[in-house]
Amino acid sequence: MSPMSPRIRKILGRLLLLCIPFALAFGTAELLLRVAGKPTSDGDESAPVDTRWLKVEKSAELGWIFPPDTTGTYKSSGRNTPLVTNTWGLRGPEVSTDTLTRRVLVLGDSYTFGWGMDDSAGFVRLLETSLRETYPETPVECINGGIPGYSIYQQIRMLEYVRERTEIHAVVATISLANDPIDELRIRRFAPGRLDEFSYELRDPASLSARFIAGSRLLTLADQRTTHMQFSLINTNGECRGLADESLTRLANICREANLPLVWLIVPRTMEIRPGGFWRRALNGATNRLRGHFLELADNLQVPIVDLKPALESVQARQESYLPGDSHWNEAGHQAVTQALLPDVLEIWEMKQ
Repeated sequence: MSPMSPRIRKILGRLLLLCIPFALAFGTAELLLRVAGKPTSDGDESAPVDTRWLKVEKSAELGWIFPPDTTGTYKSSGRNTPLVTNTWGLRGPEVSTDTLTRRVLVLGDSYTFGWGMDDSAGFVRLLETSLRETYPETPVECINGGIPGYSIYQQIRMLEYVRERTEIHAVVATISLANDPIDELRIRRFAPGRLDEFSYELRDPASLSARFIAGSRLLTLADQRTTHMQFSLINTNGECRGLADESLTRLANICREANLPLVWLIVPRTMEIRPGGFWRRALNGATNRLRGHFLELADNLQVPIVDLKPALESVQARQESYLPGDSHWNEAGHQAVTQALLPDVLEIWEMKQ
């Protein structure tokens, strides 16, 4: 091997000299943070648990679900949601098991669940009312299979969970552009056998990068300050999109094999509906490409799909469609969702009948 040329040694020497100030600055900041004490956290882990609130319970089968036959209040980002669960731990009344009732299972996360709203004002119950008015001679039920935080993978598990207990005649499944792709990445770390161990870290706690960041107070602080930006970027990357594709394809195949009509519902990011600055517009570009990808997937799999963006934009132009200081729909938003979804549900309902 030829000896290193003087020019290369000179360049490497200059690079080393440039790195020294950064290394000293990093070391100084790290030392100061360690002397100052522990890094900030989202809450006091030693705080007593407030038993007035209804919380989800861990489940090896689903990840988490509400306790059955319970009435309480679900605390959702400072907003209190009154909640009554049935014997299956789902929001809403008891589900029948007779052979005469026609049932629509609505799968999803906090949007389907009805975050911050009374059960009667959520789009699942509004859809049920519309179907009953359209088919007054047919017993109809809409089952709310939405649990806050659920991924598409967990929607599949919920479909299996409900089908083990009663017959389903149609399925509506949501695709949240705000977080479903990254939720697929996070849930797969624990699926299928450790769902009850799920945690929301952006990166795998066992990964080298996670351990490296955790070992530094400065990197931990920087990581905490950029969580929202990291979340948005990871949510639209190819790995997360591919995992979402896998679960959506599997869901479509399960429904096709069971002769279950399926409709997909695209839930837009809140910042797509509410006006915003440069950062929001930049993220909206990536989100719109994600939307186009799922629309193409639905076309390839021949699954009817409803994009809620136009309906919510129409309502937002006249009145607020979201809860104050929240990314979830208010009553006007849920009504708009129902009206946008209803024609496709009626179409597959007629085919099933």
